[in-house]
Amino acid sequence: MTKHHLTKTVVSDPAHRFVPGKHKIQLFIMALLCAGLMFGCDQIRKVTYPKDYVYLEKKQVSSKMALLNYYMIKIDEILLEDSTINSDQQARIVDILMSMGDTVDSLETSGDARTSHLIIDDNIGKFRSDLNLALNNVRADPPNYFALGRLAGSCAACHQYRKF
Repeated sequence: MTKHHLTKTVVSDPAHRFVPGKHKIQLFIMALLCAGLMFGCDQIRKVTYPKDYVYLEKKQVSSKMALLNYYMIKIDEILLEDSTINSDQQARIVDILMSMGDTVDSLETSGDARTSHLIIDDNIGKFRSDLNLALNNVRADPPNYFALGRLAGSCAACHQYRKF
């Protein structure tokens, strides 16, 4: 074996393949920065947004809207079952409207607080009003289901801005 051959063997030895000290520090700092950014976003929001600001995640809004759509479909199905609505169907509609109210509660803010979704901020109060009207009319004696159409119209009025 030549001296040159021995040198190459030592240099290519896996035990000698490592990141030099200055690069280890850079990698460590980059890893710390990435971890800090991942875990710090919530903390940054607390400092950068006003205290009365509610940040709604896109996923949260989408799931709540899908749930409201599901409830509207269930009401339509009940209304299409028979030409007259019996007390059992009326009770199911009331339950659905109550569930819709709970879903709306999770999207509403109190007082002058704003959310990250301006269209919801502008229209949720009207939707809540239409929902309460529909609930009161369905509970009335005799029940009136006309306001359910107005509730569906409230959905359509807000979603006219949405591109499907």
